[in-house]
Amino acid sequence: MQCPVCKTKRCSPVELEEGLRASACETCGGRWISHEDYSAWLKHHGATLPEKPFSEVEFDVGDVQEAKLCPDCQRILLKYKVGHGLDFFVDHCPGCGGVWLDRNEWQALQGKNLHDEIHRIFSTSWQRQVRGEQMAAKLDQAYARRFGQESYAKVKEVRQWIQEHPQKRALLAFLSDDNPYKI
Repeated sequence: MQCPVCKTKRCSPVELEEGLRASACETCGGRWISHEDYSAWLKHHGATLPEKPFSEVEFDVGDVQEAKLCPDCQRILLKYKVGHGLDFFVDHCPGCGGVWLDRNEWQALQGKNLHDEIHRIFSTSWQRQVRGEQMAAKLDQAYARRFGQESYAKVKEVRQWIQEHPQKRALLAFLSDDNPYKI
């Protein structure tokens, strides 16, 4: 099998985890997992592991941005954003269902316990959630620029307090009234 990144190097068989076969490129560090091998591993893997917080995962991933061809069926691999605190893309073949992971992407997925959910990354619901995360991050940055970091931190603290308060509606009415003491 030819590496979809290096294009001239051949990939060697490896075992990513017990029972999970893959092919690895020694030059770029990428990994190819066939759909059949991943599906078989999932059947024996057991229950999906709970996701770990992002702070526990620190890997320098080598996310290659250029288009890649499937090493099995030669179709163009499609990129899917992982999200969930991981800022890289996983390459998926729409033909044979195989997955290409660039250097350290498997380790990053494994570190967050997302390695047993790779098949879900390609779903509409997962990608919708990723877009929601991206939009929330952009809005967070925009609010921080607009209000300033210190004011934004304070208003988020007040907002959280209001959201948890049993008289939330009354507090909001009081705050939105131009003169709450006028009768």
